[in-house]
Formats: sequence, C-alpha cells, structure tokens
Amino acid sequence: MVGAFREKASMGQANGPDVDLIVNGTELYASYETPDGFPAIYDEALGLFCYALVVEGRFVSTGVSVASPPPPGVERHAAESDEVRTRKIRDRTQQMEQRSHAAPKEE
Repeated sequence: MVGAFREKASMGQANGPDVDLIVNGTELYASYETPDGFPAIYDEALGLFCYALVVEGRFVSTGVSVASPPPPGVERHAAESDEVRTRKIRDRTQQMEQRSHAAPKEE
C-alpha cells in the first residue's frame, strides 16, 4: 500500500484552477489540508475543493473554496472520527474487491 504523508500535491478541480493541498493517507483513505493547515474536501456539487467542518465526526463542505480565506469555525488540522475513517476504509476496500472480481466484458 502506497501512502502520501504531508505531501504537497497540485489537485485539479472541475470548476476552478488547480490548487495546492497537503495530502495524508493511502488509496483507501486520504485527507487534504490547505498549506496553512485547514481541512479541505472536494465538493462535487461545486466542482471545487472547499474548506471542511467536522459535523458528527465527518467532513462536510462549507461551500467556501480553498482559494478564499477560511470561513469562521474551520479548525486547523481537524480530522474525521476514527469510526468515520474506519467505515470509509471498509467501503473503499469493498469497492476495490468488487472491481477486481468483476467478470471481464464479452466482445
């Protein structure tokens, strides 16, 4: 398993320019922070990386792009709960296993 720990990466966005984020994690679970330590998640509806709040243990988009100043309430180095991370890793593992066991397409 390959991991990225505190690695700076240029991340593409559907509706904005690439943004530099710090990546921590593996192919099963990764978290993102701005270079100054604020948590970020990709907001599919906006097509942008946005600042994240932790709500009931999981990251939720604030809807504010990481290209803007962080909104009130966003805490530096916040993390999802162990329970949420474990569930996401389990779900991702199942997805990968299903793909690897999928029958080849007939031509």
